[in-house]
Amino acid sequence: MKQRRTREDYLKTIYLLQKNNGHVWGVDIAEQLGVSKPTVSISLKQLEEEGYLFLDDTREAHLTDAGQKIAEATLERYQTFKILLESLGVDGKTAAEDACLMEHAVSPKSYRALKALAAQKMEKGGGKQK
Repeated sequence: MKQRRTREDYLKTIYLLQKNNGHVWGVDIAEQLGVSKPTVSISLKQLEEEGYLFLDDTREAHLTDAGQKIAEATLERYQTFKILLESLGVDGKTAAEDACLMEHAVSPKSYRALKALAAQKMEKGGGKQK
């Protein structure tokens, strides 16, 4: 579980940094995830070996199609859980922290059910409940 979570966190972070900054280097990832640069280097090497990303000549990280697919799915799960928790009255900070944990822990079957519930809540004017 921990390895899957780490992989998903790295890929999601790289995806978001690429989207927001247009480039991603190890130092950016280290800062975003709150880990050391050597830890990032080891993780990037492993993710590259697994085929989820590649590093160019300047050591900039680029997601492969497989890496991007996982990153987008992880981000979608995160956003769904965050919206659902906030619609239930959970404050934004707590909802974000819990959504980050939940995005890795819930089975695909349970996620689909929760996603449907979140969609229902949004259709009914879901927003935050007081």
